[in-house]
Amino acid sequence: MSEKTSLLNIIRFAGAYIAYIIGSGFATGQEIIQFYTSYGYLSVGAILISMFFFAWVGSTVMKVGYDHKNEPEGGAYQRYCGKYLGTFYEYFVPFFLFCVVVIMISGAGATLNEYYGMNHYVGSLLMAVLIYVAYIFGLKGLVNIIGCIGPVIILFTMIVGLVTLVESGSGLAEAGKVMEEMSIAQAAPNWLLGGLLYAAYNIFGSIIFLTALGRTAKSRKEASMGGAVGGITLMLATLVMNLAFLSDIGEVGTLAIPTLHLADNISPIIGVIFSVVLLSGIFSTAAPMTWTVCDKIVKEGSLKSKIVAGVIVVAAFFCGQLPFDQLVGTVYPYTGYLGILLFICVIVYVVKGKAGRNEK
Repeated sequence: MSEKTSLLNIIRFAGAYIAYIIGSGFATGQEIIQFYTSYGYLSVGAILISMFFFAWVGSTVMKVGYDHKNEPEGGAYQRYCGKYLGTFYEYFVPFFLFCVVVIMISGAGATLNEYYGMNHYVGSLLMAVLIYVAYIFGLKGLVNIIGCIGPVIILFTMIVGLVTLVESGSGLAEAGKVMEEMSIAQAAPNWLLGGLLYAAYNIFGSIIFLTALGRTAKSRKEASMGGAVGGITLMLATLVMNLAFLSDIGEVGTLAIPTLHLADNISPIIGVIFSVVLLSGIFSTAAPMTWTVCDKIVKEGSLKSKIVAGVIVVAAFFCGQLPFDQLVGTVYPYTGYLGILLFICVIVYVVKGKAGRNEK
């Protein structure tokens, strides 16, 4: 009997996966610049590496979530990495996600400051308040919301990138020469490691969320396709934006929010709309990550959980006053090395699973 699959559910899962990953680093373009564009034309190879891991690991983890949906929740990292390393990850990941929330809040402040001239503190505070309010409403509603936000962000990002390429694509031919005279921060020593690290640190903090998504699927195929489609779509949008950045690297290479620059070049109205889309992307990552951090301490719904969430959001707000681009370049790359180790564990888990089935 064939499994029933819903195209709408696959799109919703892919959208939620994308929205969880996207955050301020991708939406602002700062991650794309540091992990890809800074390596010039070799950035295309780095993107293809990331695409493979986003699609494969996303698909694998969501399938495993579906396969174990009737088992008690928890221990996702121990399943792949064993008792000791898995336990370390279980406790380290919430700390890492808190750091990401800090970056999201900083990114919101940087966006509103660069585009609207609003005080950085005000922009950061507005995002912090939204994150806290979202926590009060619970995770279930959040998944539905960010599942819709993800595709919208990707669509709008690709439109901005494609229009830029049509209007100034000739700049691609000059990108290599222009970059010789520039100093752009690179997240890794080379493009190969950059592509691997980007996928690694993003997926590193996504295992619990992807597992939870897989548990809600109606079929194994639905879970698998949701992860694969999400990973591939995310990196196709990254490829388009990367080429757009290369075509105007002399300008965007020095900006904290390069995507807004491209959008504003098309039209001031597009720029305003994109600023809203960008902030939605920041929210769609920060809110569920805040929930994950709080959930590790206390389950949602109680007065204590609201107090804990309040303390965490306030702490993230104050930490979020650090420079946005420096936060991206410091927190993400180092965590990526732990993510590479996780990749190895997932590969071993899959190979062992296939070997076990072949022996039967």
